[in-house]
Amino acid sequence: MKKDNSITGQKGKKIVDALRALFGLNKSSNKQENSHTDEGIEKPVEMLRSLSWLSNLDEMVFQQVVDGFEYRQFPVGAGLLKEKDPENGMFVIVEGNVKIEIRGILMSEVGAGSLIGEMAVLTGYPRSASVVAVSPVKVVWIESPTLKAIMKKSVELENGLWEYASMRFAMNLLGRREPYSQWEQNIFIQWLAAGEIKLPNENGWIDLEDKVGVLVTGTAALHDGSTIIKSPASLTGSDYTFSKDARVFLRKK
Repeated sequence: MKKDNSITGQKGKKIVDALRALFGLNKSSNKQENSHTDEGIEKPVEMLRSLSWLSNLDEMVFQQVVDGFEYRQFPVGAGLLKEKDPENGMFVIVEGNVKIEIRGILMSEVGAGSLIGEMAVLTGYPRSASVVAVSPVKVVWIESPTLKAIMKKSVELENGLWEYASMRFAMNLLGRREPYSQWEQNIFIQWLAAGEIKLPNENGWIDLEDKVGVLVTGTAALHDGSTIIKSPASLTGSDYTFSKDARVFLRKK
């Protein structure tokens, strides 16, 4: 496979670090009945500042996000999120590890620095997975109304969250397909980090020629109308018309 050098510098490193966290490679040692809020604990500002989806925000917006976070703690076995529940916020793991399950099947285990629940907040869809603590866990949680109010004033925050969420979907969908399922995880992560998010033009078209595509939101229809694909889904070929709300993660082959 040809080496790709398109991701360089500090931003590229932060994107790769975020993807590694999603794979659980950087492990470190909804208010529900198992949660406990610690109002007096100082928030992990430096850790939050290093996260890819927060790193490009100006200081005022960054501080608004930090102020919107609250600490929560969960014991081993506690459910942080439940599949099919309505969205009510998202969180960043500060300490400990959680497992992510879909229909009772273990998908991954992630630790500190991982962002959980952002896609449900962005789309308004029900939770796509359950999240359970496998060790005592500390998180910083932000409620949906608080986050959405900040996003209305900050395109950078909204775009950063979409970038992060889109890469998560690309990892989950493409990672099960050949040849990507045969790649070493670090190589796959570096390859994904050079991707980008595209929106359809006024005619509902996105250039997919010589690209790998993942439909993150919205729908895609074959031009002959024979098939309509709903997100999330990987795309084969390039002959699609997209809905106005579609977002597609693209990576050159």
